[in-house]
Amino acid sequence: MQDYRKLRVWHLARDLTLNVIEGLPDRVARKVPGLRAQAIRAATSVGANLAEGCSRATRPELLHFAEIALGSLNELDAHLLLARDAGVLAECEYTRLQGHIVHVRRMLLSLLRTIQRRIAEDASARSKAEASP
Repeated sequence: MQDYRKLRVWHLARDLTLNVIEGLPDRVARKVPGLRAQAIRAATSVGANLAEGCSRATRPELLHFAEIALGSLNELDAHLLLARDAGVLAECEYTRLQGHIVHVRRMLLSLLRTIQRRIAEDASARSKAEASP
């Protein structure tokens, strides 16, 4: 459908992933095994699902992958909260990463609404075309 690199939200998701990689210290992996890797996978999944959705042929498919990206973003949010509560992520770093998550979430929700609106417009146009002689 479109080049994912043209989506501003994809760039923000990529930046978020890099910030998670840099911001989660190795001690996270030592104290809570698997948490650092899982957080990085969730962060990576946000941008990857946007990229995959953009390669699909229809808007409903793009919507599906954008919804998965939102789920991955929420998963990342939960992992970072756990890291903070376990004492392996400093409050200031958690707050910084949380700010990135909020920004990506807002843009992702806006993208979801736009896709949903366009799907509805497509359906309305098809309906009108089928009704006209």
